[in-house]
Amino acid sequence: MESPLFLSTDELETLTGFKTPARQVGWLRTKGWRFEINGNRRPIVARKYAEKMLGCGVPEERGYRPNFGALQGA
Repeated sequence: MESPLFLSTDELETLTGFKTPARQVGWLRTKGWRFEINGNRRPIVARKYAEKMLGCGVPEERGYRPNFGALQGA
């Protein structure tokens, strides 16, 4: 069974340490987390994003990076 796309209400409470949505939003903003507010005015956080932020997600594949040193004659 696949995990849900977003953290549950209980998981968000555990993450932030707060029950009220306003306090959860405050914590998320203070920590620099990305989130959205749903139609019930509750913050939602993507599960994969939370795993990445907590250092336990699958590492992203390294993409192509240009060699700027070659342009500068290095």
